[in-house]
Amino acid sequence: MNRAELKSKAKEQLKGRWGLAIITVLVSNLIINSYNMSKGVDFVIEISENLTLTLNLISLIFGGVVSTGLSKFLLNFTTNREEPKFADLFSQFKIFFKALGLFIIMGIAIILGTLFFIIPGIIVALMFSQAFYILAENPDKGIIQCLQESSNLMYGYKWELFILQLSFIGWWLLSGLTLGIGSLWVDPYQKVTETNFYLKLKYDI
Repeated sequence: MNRAELKSKAKEQLKGRWGLAIITVLVSNLIINSYNMSKGVDFVIEISENLTLTLNLISLIFGGVVSTGLSKFLLNFTTNREEPKFADLFSQFKIFFKALGLFIIMGIAIILGTLFFIIPGIIVALMFSQAFYILAENPDKGIIQCLQESSNLMYGYKWELFILQLSFIGWWLLSGLTLGIGSLWVDPYQKVTETNFYLKLKYDI
């Protein structure tokens, strides 16, 4: 898997469409990672326990369906099978409970792996990293089927994805120097690159 090629392809795909990618990824992060973001805000200014609980519930309840919607958006963005739209983010409510189940099971598996030191948690996260793409492409597939297919796809490729993710560290450090503003560009760039990784892995395109 050629990392430079995947990144170059992502840059080409983002040309002229950065705005759409930035707003879609930003809104998805606000929902999926709302609890984690609240902890960061709480570090700076104290926020109420009720607000923290609310954000936690938003992340838990809607994290799965929005993750699937984001995967749908990214697949459309990289393949042009359909016109990528911001609305893709909220297009998967018909499989709400399946997406919720996948989100919860993945979260529990990663947490349990992390309890046995960090490395097993990372391995589990990499192993199941393609599950939401699979569900977005095949809404009829079951939760276990998506996890199993992701595990099969990632067999022998976990290290490659890990190195690909690590290769963005420099960009994230630079983003920190801009008080996080740079992350508005770095995150879509990384997510589009990782989607190309999935497409290369599954379809060799």
